[in-house]
Amino acid sequence: MTASYQIACINSDHKLHDEWMLYISPRFLTYTPKHPLFIKTQNYTLKTANHISELVELFRMRHHIFFNETGITDDHNLDLDQFDSLCDHLVIRSNETGEICGTYRMLSSEHTSKFYSQGEFSLDTFLNAPGVKLELGRACIHPQHRNGAVIDLLWKGIGEYAKKTNASYLFGCSSIMTVSPVMAKAIFKTMTNNQMTSEEFGIRPRSKYKMSFSKVTGEDLFEEKFLMGQIPSLLRSYINAGARVFGKPALDKEFQCIDFFTILNLKELSSSYEKRYFKKLDT
Repeated sequence: MTASYQIACINSDHKLHDEWMLYISPRFLTYTPKHPLFIKTQNYTLKTANHISELVELFRMRHHIFFNETGITDDHNLDLDQFDSLCDHLVIRSNETGEICGTYRMLSSEHTSKFYSQGEFSLDTFLNAPGVKLELGRACIHPQHRNGAVIDLLWKGIGEYAKKTNASYLFGCSSIMTVSPVMAKAIFKTMTNNQMTSEEFGIRPRSKYKMSFSKVTGEDLFEEKFLMGQIPSLLRSYINAGARVFGKPALDKEFQCIDFFTILNLKELSSSYEKRYFKKLDT
């Protein structure tokens, strides 16, 4: 049985596009997570995806959120890239309906030296620093489940996964849905004024993603309360945990957003997050 026929059987009710075949790898066809997780709460269950059919389901959910809800025109029905076959994927399902309502992918430096964030940012100094590094990406939560319980469960999954991989750093691109240079400069300035940024590691956007702020004016017209409100809840939770934004934001034209490169050094983890999500974590 060919790979294309196997996938067609799994998804007989849906048309898969040619792009899916571009990214097919043996790991998709014989998929098992490197570090399995399972956490059940009253309303939700978090686990690692463990089968190609489950991957297809979460790729569809990601596509719906990232493309349909943002208004970006796209002819495909799956969101995936060349890194998905290397990642473990956290999946949160509703205990009531069984449907996927949240997902997050995890990529450890134990298993690769290439990361999604490197496409947008120069990271050599950071990646060459000692310690296992865990890239978190493609955070996606269904609008009907964007609540404290789901974010809390995501953090529990992140904490458990960090323990299993002996991670010293969590990192990734944190997106804000704007492409306005004025808004980007204003948000970055507000973050800097509130000690949310760092110049350590000399991280900068690559030229393709660089935004020029030299001629941008008007950033001081926004109130700080409004600008702080533009920071998504997941990024705010990272900052509350002790994370910082490194360097200026990158402009991601494909997803019509700006990306802030975010690092959480687990040695600098806030005590509240350490007690709740990272117990017995030795960094």
